[in-house]
Amino acid sequence: MAVLLVVLLGVGLVALVAWPLLARSGAGDGSVASPADIERQRVEEDLDRALTAIREIEFDHRAGNLSDEDFAALDREERARAVELIRRRDALTEPGSPQGEPG
Repeated sequence: MAVLLVVLLGVGLVALVAWPLLARSGAGDGSVASPADIERQRVEEDLDRALTAIREIEFDHRAGNLSDEDFAALDREERARAVELIRRRDALTEPGSPQGEPG
C-alpha cells in the first residue's frame, strides 16, 4: 500500500512539473506553427545566443582572458550580428510586412 502511494505521488509530481512545459510548447492545442512563426522563433533564438555571446566576451575581457585586440574584434563581430538579427526580427514583426504578420 505504501509503495502504491509513493508511486502515485511521484506520478503526480512529475505531471505537476511537466504541465507548464508542455502547455508552453503548445502541445495538444491542435495549432500548427506557420513558416513565419517558425522563422521568428529561430531569429529570436539566434538573437538570444548573440546577446549571450556578447556578455561572455565582455566577461572574458574583464577577467583578462582576451587581449584588447581580440576583444575588439570579437565584440564588433558579435554586435554586428546582433544588430542584423534585431533588424530581421523587426522586419518579421512589422504590421503588413511581406514576411509575416504582426506578432
